[in-house]
Amino acid sequence: MGWVENRAEFLRKHQNADGGWGYFPGRESRVEPTCYALNALGPNSAQEGRGIEFLLSRQESSGGLTPSSSVPGATWVTQLAFPLLKRAQAPSKQLDKAADWILSCEGAEGTVMQRLLYAMGKSKVEQDPRLRGWPWRPENNSWVEPTAHGLVSLHWMNGHAPEAGIRYRRDIATRMLLDRRCEDAGWNYGNRKVLGEVLPSYPETTGIALLGLSGSGANLEASLKRARLHLDSAKGDYGRALLSLALRVHGESVDYAPTHEEVHPSKNIILAGLELLAGKAKKGSLLP
Repeated sequence: MGWVENRAEFLRKHQNADGGWGYFPGRESRVEPTCYALNALGPNSAQEGRGIEFLLSRQESSGGLTPSSSVPGATWVTQLAFPLLKRAQAPSKQLDKAADWILSCEGAEGTVMQRLLYAMGKSKVEQDPRLRGWPWRPENNSWVEPTAHGLVSLHWMNGHAPEAGIRYRRDIATRMLLDRRCEDAGWNYGNRKVLGEVLPSYPETTGIALLGLSGSGANLEASLKRARLHLDSAKGDYGRALLSLALRVHGESVDYAPTHEEVHPSKNIILAGLELLAGKAKKGSLLP
């Protein structure tokens, strides 16, 4: 059994009775690892139906999804789940409500004082507060990762939201990610400079940002080069998988293989899913 089947069997084996997956085998089902497991196993898998039922069970009346039964309140996992719900042809009414929640959720930055300080060059962080992406939770500021996932969800939203609203959020969120890009052309969690100190990018967030910017038409040559440099030096399996996945989606040639033939000793569900995705991603294919 090769590394691909090792991971696929690991994911198949550890689907919980409620249809979801935990971050680790036997743990409480959560939306995030469930999405990565379903993405990795692909459409029409034997696990898809129960997995989608779990995702739909997490949808609130607002349209957003809660991370799990023990974590209240809709969050960024809504945009992570939306493409899977669309692919599985979930009820249109529930897709419409999820799309509306995603489009209406935006970062809390952009107050009059923040804009004034930015215009005067006195802001503590070097980022344009007028460019609102997505927060981890409503009423929080925007961050790189949830914004990247939001951009991916927009590609699956046609027919469930007004085209003008989709275009507007795509434009603003793309500009936000480019504005947050570090001086080395990669990304960290959200700030390129704080109190005058230049901050470096990270392998993981650079990979996630590039996934969000796939198909944006932005000039990403320098960022793809940075991703290559990160990949050459990355020691973490999570970063290597995300970078390989992003580079392949952007049409770069990457011969990916995980560092372990067997499933990683941590038994991390998300990592197993990412490794499978990194091994089969194709140019231009946005998740799932």
